[in-house]
Formats: sequence, structure tokens, C-alpha cells
Amino acid sequence: MIKLKNLLELNKITYNLGPTGKHKKRMMQPLTIFESEYTLPNQLPPENGSKETLRELKYLSEIAEDDDIVKEVRYFDKIKESFRELLEMNNLPYEKDFVKSVLRETGKFTAELKYRYNRPRPFQLAKFYGIELNGTLLESMNSPSYPSGHAVQGYVLGGYYAKKYPKLKEKFLEYGENVAHSRICAKAHYPSDKQFGKVVANRLLLMIKN
Repeated sequence: MIKLKNLLELNKITYNLGPTGKHKKRMMQPLTIFESEYTLPNQLPPENGSKETLRELKYLSEIAEDDDIVKEVRYFDKIKESFRELLEMNNLPYEKDFVKSVLRETGKFTAELKYRYNRPRPFQLAKFYGIELNGTLLESMNSPSYPSGHAVQGYVLGGYYAKKYPKLKEKFLEYGENVAHSRICAKAHYPSDKQFGKVVANRLLLMIKN
């Protein structure tokens, strides 16, 4: 059992002290694809010292990591490339500028939310609990954990193309889910980061300009 003093210290842990230059710039990204007037969902993450967070860390620690999983994690880490491949495999046009804009602008929204909550990454809390994660190290793991930005972006692109190409709806939705879940397999995010990412993505899909 965690002592009260340690629990209080645990709940004070954040990812960092706040956004730095690159992330501040991301938060100032102008909007062209999405409506400029918006309200983002507000849903607090589980506290660091909560039973839910501990359950999530134990769940992550039990995920097996083999070469195939690492390969899949690294594939879906590159969202543009993975969706381009899916579109081209189905003889559909890859809208390079549109996809780049979606990723930039969703990056703005996720940065705002990430620094609103400033949730530490799993590896940061796992150390406190003495849990070995042994996740996949990715360059994209350089911001607070909640929500998962990859989950938001994967669900937004998957949802957008599912609506645009209804005959391939299930395939695009599956790809969005694969992008989101790859972050759990990498142990880069808690499952609740992914879940909130889907909530955010559903809001953003309603904000895309016609």
C-alpha cells in the first residue's frame, strides 16, 4: 500500500513543466480544415495514484513485445505513410496537402489538451510503482500522455475517409483503430489516453468544414 505522503507526491507528478517552443508554436497553428470557433471535450484523466492508473500500468506491462509487434508499432507511428499506402492500395487518390493539414491542425488541438492535463507518460509512473514496461522507444513520445495524439489523428483520418468512401468504411475505421492501438502496444500511452483520443476525434470530425 502506498503511504499517504508518497501518494500526495505521486499525484503531483506531471510530464514536464509546460510547453516549450515547438509545442507552443503547434498550439498557435492556424485552422483551415476545421472550424476556428470550437470547444474541446473536457474529461480529466485518472489520477496518478488511482487504482485505475495502476491497473493500466499492469495491463501495459503484460503486453508481449516481439519483432512483429515492434514492426507494426513503427509502421503505424508514421500516420501519413500508412494512410497513403492504404489509399493507394485501393486505387484512391492520396490528398497530400489535405492529410498534412489535418495532421498539423489536429496537432494543435491535442497539444492544447495535452498541456491542459499534463499527464505523465506510463514510463514515468511505472518507475514509481517499480513496474517494468520495456516499451518501444519512439521519437513521437515527446509530449504529455493525455490524450493520445496518434489516436486522435488516426481516428480523424479513419473517420473522414470512412465517410468519403463508404464501400471501404470498415477498412478505414480499422486503420484508425490500428494507429490508436499501436500506441498501447508501444506502451507509449495508457488505454484511457486512447479512449479520450476517440472522444476528441469524434468532436473534431464534426468540426471539419464542408
